[in-house]
Amino acid sequence: MTSCFVSVIMPALDSAATIGSQLEALSRQSFEGDWEILVADNGSRDGTRDIVDSWTPRLPHLRLVDASSLRGANAARNMGARESRGDLLLFCDADDVANSNWVTSMARALASHDMVGGSLERRTLNDEVALAARPPKSADGLLDSFGFLLYTPFANAGMHKKVWRDAGFFDETYRYGSTDVEFFWRAQLGGATLGFAKDAVIHYRLRSDLSGVVHQAYSYGRSHPKLYAAFEAAGMPRSDLAAACLEWGWIVTHSPWLFGEKVRRAAWLYRAAMRWGRLAGSVQNGVLYL
Repeated sequence: MTSCFVSVIMPALDSAATIGSQLEALSRQSFEGDWEILVADNGSRDGTRDIVDSWTPRLPHLRLVDASSLRGANAARNMGARESRGDLLLFCDADDVANSNWVTSMARALASHDMVGGSLERRTLNDEVALAARPPKSADGLLDSFGFLLYTPFANAGMHKKVWRDAGFFDETYRYGSTDVEFFWRAQLGGATLGFAKDAVIHYRLRSDLSGVVHQAYSYGRSHPKLYAAFEAAGMPRSDLAAACLEWGWIVTHSPWLFGEKVRRAAWLYRAAMRWGRLAGSVQNGVLYL
């Protein structure tokens, strides 16, 4: 087990409804080393800051960091990392729930890797609507959504602080969507290694309100052409035109789902919004990534 000091960094924006559950989970960690928790508040206007303050007596190693100067999850993560004291940086989100050995498992994995991702468990916190929009993966592990390099979501990620520093920090122009993909690709291209910590489990919360489903999918899709513009020269393949045509065909033929039960609407809206986002991102970035 590494003896490095560990900093857990959690960006937060109007997270009052969920952040208490994540802080409670972090209060039950089995980790016996030196560590801290930094909540990087990105300008919350609800009771997020008050809830964090209320947990300070129970989590004496908890700190609230003002990260409101620039909106965006990566801006908040960078501010948290700058304020951190740790040699190891772990990242989680304010709407998820970590299992009790999460910090221990991530720190152990970072003893043999420069960066790591953990397991995302999708069923515990989500209803059938959320799971219809984003069905669980058939196999847990690092992600390969683009036929290029592997990556891990920032909802369950860790790295040596030196990796964050040497890579030039998180790209704050990625405000929503592909914030994690861009960094882990860039770091790997710079020589950093990425491993998987299977036992480091985060219970992952998905969107179940339809407006949230659409916003998230559209934002994700719009970021994909930005990735392509940045990494085409490094080998990121262009999008599969045949697969894109099949997806648009599914969207058209299943358009009656938009007027059906909520579960079907969620599935249709996520896939349609993702593709509309890719179209918008292609125009914005001057590339064709469908």
